[in-house]
Amino acid sequence: MKISKWSDDLNLLEGTDRLQYLVDLAKNSTTLPKELRTDDRLVGGCMSKIWVDVGVKNDLVQVYYDSDAMITKGITSIVCDCFSDIPVSDAKKIKQQDFEGLGIQQLLTPQRRNGLGSLIETIMNKVDRI
Repeated sequence: MKISKWSDDLNLLEGTDRLQYLVDLAKNSTTLPKELRTDDRLVGGCMSKIWVDVGVKNDLVQVYYDSDAMITKGITSIVCDCFSDIPVSDAKKIKQQDFEGLGIQQLLTPQRRNGLGSLIETIMNKVDRI
């Protein structure tokens, strides 16, 4: 599972190194074109703006995203990657608690933790509708 690979990678880093890694990830281009950053794709409950959309290409889930904040964008890229390029049936098996091993929650304020939960829940709901 991709989540395990991300957990292994992130757990090699500590404190500010982990935050810097998230910022570095955020520097990569996002997958959601500007014209698709619409209110219906906004994730509710986040302090920053996160837009996500989910589709299927070649029988694999594709999650498209963008965010207006660097650390949030880095976290979003990891979460979206965990759901992307895998069969729909596998994506539907992913649960909130699967992301606990990433160790990202410890870096976030309670409000931002709620936003992370909303992001994961939004993607899970969109995957369930496929």
